Amino acid sequence: MENKQKVRAIFQIGGWLAFIMLGYLGIRSYKLSVEKLKTNTCIEEIETLSRNIQMYFQSQRDYGEFNYKQAVDFKLIPQSMFRQGFKEATNAYLGGVDFFYSSFATFNDKKSFEISFQGLSSYACRELVRMNWDSSDMTNLIAVGGYSVPTPSGVLDDIYPTTPQAEIKSRNIFKANEAPYVAIEKLESICDCSENVCSVVWKFR
Repeated sequence: MENKQKVRAIFQIGGWLAFIMLGYLGIRSYKLSVEKLKTNTCIEEIETLSRNIQMYFQSQRDYGEFNYKQAVDFKLIPQSMFRQGFKEATNAYLGGVDFFYSSFATFNDKKSFEISFQGLSSYACRELVRMNWDSSDMTNLIAVGGYSVPTPSGVLDDIYPTTPQAEIKSRNIFKANEAPYVAIEKLESICDCSENVCSVVWKFR
């Protein structure tokens, strides 16, 4: 009788452990699904924003004094990014969105622009940095930078199409053709934020 009770107790403990493990895996799987959904939404948002900005300015000589206020005034930000409870536009992670004109071939020629997504998770930061723009209809990305702290647009102003990748890699900035092939170890290093405070900044022509 005593042996039977011991066996039953062992089975009960094993059952509880299996239940806890399944619960843990279920929560982890759910969190990853939410992360993927938010990141995919961010991808849609950045593609739409860059497309809207380029179309609006396509007949202009340059991007002038382009900034967040103009993006709002010119209705270049999708209405879906003005989320309930927030006065300003946010990305899918509810982090800030920032815009600024930038240099293209020479300093302050204003022929490029930058977009910053802030308040991102490490996962989103990694995926957005290595996003392959050649696989979309947007092939005018010049460079992208990943950061583990809140970072506004404007930090890529001195990055030109002619800038060698070797000169900017240490700054965690990658040319458009290099970004999709950044090693995962490097991505984990530059997007190492415990809270949702990572940022990604894109520069477009």
